Amino acid sequence: MRTFNKIFMVLAVGFLLSNTLQAQDIYEDTYQWRIPGGQYIDPVSFFSLHGYVNAVFAGDSPEWKQGNFNGIDKPGQIILPNSNVSSFSNDEALWISSEIGERASVMMELHLVNDPSGNGAAGPGGLTFVLTEANLRYKLYKNYLSISAGTFWSVFGIQNQDWLGAQNLFSTIPLASGAYVTHFNERGIRLDGSINKENWGFNYVFSVGNGFNAWDVSGYNSFDLNSNKTFNGRVSVFPGLGKDLNIGFSYGQGLLFEQDLEADPLSKQFFNNEFQAWGMDVVGQWKALKIRSYMISSQIMLSSNTQESRDLPAMGFMTELSYKIEVGEKLGIDAVIPKFRFDYLDQTHFDTLSSDIYQTISLGLNFQIQKNYVVSLDYNWIEEKNYKLNNNRLVVRASANF
Repeated sequence: MRTFNKIFMVLAVGFLLSNTLQAQDIYEDTYQWRIPGGQYIDPVSFFSLHGYVNAVFAGDSPEWKQGNFNGIDKPGQIILPNSNVSSFSNDEALWISSEIGERASVMMELHLVNDPSGNGAAGPGGLTFVLTEANLRYKLYKNYLSISAGTFWSVFGIQNQDWLGAQNLFSTIPLASGAYVTHFNERGIRLDGSINKENWGFNYVFSVGNGFNAWDVSGYNSFDLNSNKTFNGRVSVFPGLGKDLNIGFSYGQGLLFEQDLEADPLSKQFFNNEFQAWGMDVVGQWKALKIRSYMISSQIMLSSNTQESRDLPAMGFMTELSYKIEVGEKLGIDAVIPKFRFDYLDQTHFDTLSSDIYQTISLGLNFQIQKNYVVSLDYNWIEEKNYKLNNNRLVVRASANF
C-alpha cells in the first residue's frame, strides 16, 4: 500500500507540473508523422499525463466466440467482451511522456484491458497490463531526422490506430487489419522525419526490429528468435490541401520463423515462413465530411528443400465515412456524427490452400458531448463466405479522455 501511495503521489505531482511548466511541442511540424496515440502526448511538457477510459456494452451475439476472433486472430476484438451473451466491458490507457532536453524525449503507453480468456495476470476480472510504447526519441537534425529506440507500435500503415478504443469511429477493430502480420508492436529502432510547407508536406517513418515468429500477437517476443530482423516503413504526402488530405504508402518484410526439420512435414513449421506486405491509406476531410480508408496486401512465402513451395496471400480493405452535424449544445450534445464502415478480409489458409472471406458492414451514430466525451452506438453485420455464423452485434461505448 505504501508503494502504491508513493506512485500515486509521483503521478499527481507530475500532473500538476504538466499544467504549470511549458515546454517545446514534440510535434512542431504540422505534417510530421505521429504514433497511433499521438493526440495523447501533444503537447509534451516536463511531465505529461494523458489517457482515456472506455465503458462498453455489447449485445447478444450467439456465435461470436466461434468466429476465429472475427478474422484478425489473437487477441481478437479485445475492446469488446469475448462472450456470446450481452456483456459489459471496459479498457483504460495512459500516456506518460517527458521532454528531457531540446532534442530528447521519452514516453510510455500503458493499457489495462480485459484478457479475451477472461483471466488476467494483473488482478481479478481478467485484467491484463499491456505495454505498447516505451521508447526514447532524439532529434538528430531539425524535423528532418529523428531516431527512437525501444518498444513501439508497428509503423506499417494506419490500422494500428484502431486498437486505441477511445479514438475510434467504431468500437470494432476492422477485419482488414488481419491482412498484415505485424499490426501489433515491435522492439527495435525507428527513424522518422518530415518536410513542412505552407499547404503541402511530406513525412516518412522506417523501423528495424526483432520481428515476429507467428502470424498473430503470440509471435511478439522479447528478442529475435530467428536471426532475421523485420523491416517496416511508410511514406506519406499532404498534396496541397493542408492537413485535410493525407495519402500514405507502406511496405514491410521479414521472416516469421525458420524451417523446423523435426516438425511434421505437412505442417507450416516445416517450411521457412517469409512475408511481404504492401499498403495504401487515405485520410481526407471536406468540411463536415471525413473519409478514412486503407488497403493491405500481403503474402507468406513458404519454402522447403523437400516440399513444394507455396504462397499464402491475404488482402484487406476498409473504408469508413462520417459526417459531423453541429447541434449547438442542445440537450447537452455538441454534435451528432452519423457513420458508415465497409470492411473486407480475404485470407488463404495453409491446410486447405483455400481462402476465407470476411465482410462487415457497420452503421451507427456518435454523440459528441463536450470536447472529451463521446457516446458511440453501432451495429455490425458480419458475414463469413465459407460458413454461416450468427455473430452480428450491437455495441454501445462511452469514452472520456483527458
